Amino acid sequence: MALRIIQVTLPAQRKKTLLQIAERHKAIDVWWGAKNEDGMRTMSLLVDRAHQQDTLDSIQTHLDDVDNWRAVLLPVEASLPRNSEPNETTPKKKFQWRKSLTREELYTEVKSGADGDPIFYMMVLLSTIVAAIGLINDNVAIVIAAMVIAPLLGPNLALAFGTALGDSVLIKKSLMTCALGLLAAIIPCIVLGVFLPPDITSHELHSRTEINFSAIILALASGAAAVLSLTTGVSSALVGVMVSVALLPPAVAFGIFIGMGATTSAGESGLLLLTNIVCVGISSQAVLLMMGIRPRTFLDKRAANQSSLLQVGICCALLLIISIIILYIGE
Repeated sequence: MALRIIQVTLPAQRKKTLLQIAERHKAIDVWWGAKNEDGMRTMSLLVDRAHQQDTLDSIQTHLDDVDNWRAVLLPVEASLPRNSEPNETTPKKKFQWRKSLTREELYTEVKSGADGDPIFYMMVLLSTIVAAIGLINDNVAIVIAAMVIAPLLGPNLALAFGTALGDSVLIKKSLMTCALGLLAAIIPCIVLGVFLPPDITSHELHSRTEINFSAIILALASGAAAVLSLTTGVSSALVGVMVSVALLPPAVAFGIFIGMGATTSAGESGLLLLTNIVCVGISSQAVLLMMGIRPRTFLDKRAANQSSLLQVGICCALLLIISIIILYIGE
């Protein structure tokens, strides 16, 4: 049983409120310190990971009228004595998707991917250089190295999360960072492509012009796996996901082909890039909805529903167009 500590600093007279919340959400243990000189008291709740989000939501709801309260979520490495495991006569609980991270933790996690600070653009530039070298020299190992860096995946995941929460600020920042990140990758490659021979025969480069339905399925599955690994806290799984749904190599190939004047190849690699972006958006929304990552209040939920429907609608329309193009190319 994974445990968390929710440490709350609140006015001492609200102690009873927090005790009621702890009882309602089956806190395993509750303890508190003495009242401070400023009338505040720190209380700690030991909760099961399955109840942490509901407990935090209740705390926010009941303390919204308090200005100077603070809740901090802390991990628990171990707890003694061990809690008794349910026996065979205990009714089985209804299945719940395992979420290691709360909404607030996920927000902090993905927000960094939407910030677009100088480090992000430096990572884009460096990974672009690595990817370009790998594509031009037909070296798959170097291309994979650029994929693992995968700086452009962050803004796309942040966009999906912001849409799921109806957070317009995060959505705008994610869109801006994603657009500028793509430009930071494509523009240097256009310049590079001008100096490359038009008859370059790199298989790795030309493979970024191959677009078919298997590419759509791969992008959908990989995008879903990326969000699933993020919400469950299995960050190590992201490395493998980043390799398969990498956005950078198609962007680099797109820029190189434009610089070379190979408009057909540029269009095909651009279509592959668009396919990956669209599929990540669709599958991300599906997984976030399945995992129950939604806002806390009714008004926020309504805004989130509108933004989610808009994103999914646009992505599905684009995916339909891409599918028609693939069928046309196949003929």
